[in-house]
Amino acid sequence: MLDKLLGKIKEDNKKNPDIEKYFGKGKEHVENKDFQPAIESFKRCIEEDPEEAKAYVGLCIAYSGVMDLGTAREYYEKLKDLDPYLAAQFANTPTGSLLTEDEDTLV
Repeated sequence: MLDKLLGKIKEDNKKNPDIEKYFGKGKEHVENKDFQPAIESFKRCIEEDPEEAKAYVGLCIAYSGVMDLGTAREYYEKLKDLDPYLAAQFANTPTGSLLTEDEDTLV
């Protein structure tokens, strides 16, 4: 899912290779449905660079995976502030559409 969404986005973290390392680990954990370690990895990305938008996408997915939709929505709101284009792309995914639904309509 992350590859599909982020495949069109330029990878440009030569300034800090640790971001790619943490992101790669997080992505691998998501693919294995091992969401708690994914959350930790994506948070490390944000510690390295708080404006790393793709890490916010990863956090949205990982928090959705542990059914913490409130926290996932918080990270989605941060993503919208950082990168509205990426947020719009994410909103068109199944997980993204879940986070952008009106909270009153969720069971």
